[in-house]
Amino acid sequence: MGYYVTLEIELEVIENFLDKNLELVDVELSSICKRDEAGEFPHPDDLSNALFIPIEREAIVIRAVFHEINALIEWELHNLALEPFSKSARYAKARKADSIKLVHDLSIGEVRQLVEEHYKIELYNLPGAIEIESIRKTVNAFKHRKGFKDPRRDSCSKIPERFEPDRDEAYKVIKGARDFLRALWEKTDFKL
Repeated sequence: MGYYVTLEIELEVIENFLDKNLELVDVELSSICKRDEAGEFPHPDDLSNALFIPIEREAIVIRAVFHEINALIEWELHNLALEPFSKSARYAKARKADSIKLVHDLSIGEVRQLVEEHYKIELYNLPGAIEIESIRKTVNAFKHRKGFKDPRRDSCSKIPERFEPDRDEAYKVIKGARDFLRALWEKTDFKL
């Protein structure tokens, strides 16, 4: 299991990464707007082209925050599942070295089940759990469907519809992850 202080530092690094990159985007957008006011973009397409790169960079930064938070949460859940996994007869059946199953080979659903059963907690009831689930859905949509929602599982107002996380959501998921990890560690008897 990781140390809570280390996790807090990792969250601060992610938040700092978001802050600094958004500051750079804002400076660049401001510069482009000043250039537009000065008449440097005679054709509307010129302005659109100039805005494209900083706007796309912002989207990439926000997605990176979602990916990093998701990886951090899954890492911590896998670490918490290590003890119940090692005691479980269900996973101890391998006879050959190449068929040994490690805790990090388990699906996140199996990991959640191990953690919930071992620590007698409901992960979905912890503070920040809603944000954590939102992160997973968003990350999986970008990983598997270039950001498009799955109309069978995600609420969609139209088809096709994309997840389009914004700055506010990025900060909310960092806070949600912080709340979730703190509650998770309290429920698993780690003394903060």
